[in-house]
Amino acid sequence: MFSLRRQISPLVILAFVAVLLVVLDQAGSLRQPQDLVRNATVPVERELTRSTEAVREWLFALRHLSTLRRENERLRGELEQLAQVRVRLIELENENRQLRELLAFKRDRPNFLLLVAQVIARERPALVTGGDPNPLVQAVRIDQGRAQGVEPGMPVITARSLVGRVVEAGEQWAVVKLISDESMSVAALDQQSRAAGVVQGTGDGLVMRFIPHDQSVEPGDVIITSGLGGNFPKGLVIGTVQSVRRQDIAPYQEATIVPPVDLTNLEYVFVIRAFTAGDTGEDEE
Repeated sequence: MFSLRRQISPLVILAFVAVLLVVLDQAGSLRQPQDLVRNATVPVERELTRSTEAVREWLFALRHLSTLRRENERLRGELEQLAQVRVRLIELENENRQLRELLAFKRDRPNFLLLVAQVIARERPALVTGGDPNPLVQAVRIDQGRAQGVEPGMPVITARSLVGRVVEAGEQWAVVKLISDESMSVAALDQQSRAAGVVQGTGDGLVMRFIPHDQSVEPGDVIITSGLGGNFPKGLVIGTVQSVRRQDIAPYQEATIVPPVDLTNLEYVFVIRAFTAGDTGEDEE
């Protein structure tokens, strides 16, 4: 009897609690505790959701990592190819422009026998001087030689100006000493005032010397070849006067000359194989 009471008591308690909870729920007394529990669990649920999404994204990236790497490498390769194509197009455009200038120059000077040559190297000083290297030696090698009629002494020009003279010729090549070399000199005229002088190389530039004091030379004046001596045609542009030095105690004036082309960055030139003296196609006064 006592054992039966002990077994019934828990069942009665549970039944009583169940009935009580039902009554309280119907009366609305359990809503507030439920809201508290829900409010407490919302942040946890939110973080769980975020963590789940992050894990899902990470797993997706991990699954597709090799694909993304291959795609990245492919795109990088395409960009490199496009960059190379752009460089080639720029080079072709520059080459086209230079060749058009040369063609126009050649067309305007029918009395010049001109040969187009490409500069293939800058010459080492020892190869030009035949002795101890001189860092001021200025010379280039071109891809035309005796087989094309090139001989030492021939003038070399661009479509814009005089650049030098052939000093050595092989079968398929020639060495051109630039007018900026300190051993070079050219008889010259001021195109505006007709003042005469001699343009000499300094190793890294040009100076017009032996200009009489009674003759005018001003910055901005264009200096051209005078044709004296017959080594160069008359009227070839040498450069523009940058500055003039005048000293009363000196017998002559001197002018610094800037060539219109970069003599250290030549690509295409003309070798003048023959010319009629005094005829350059330039207007003369």
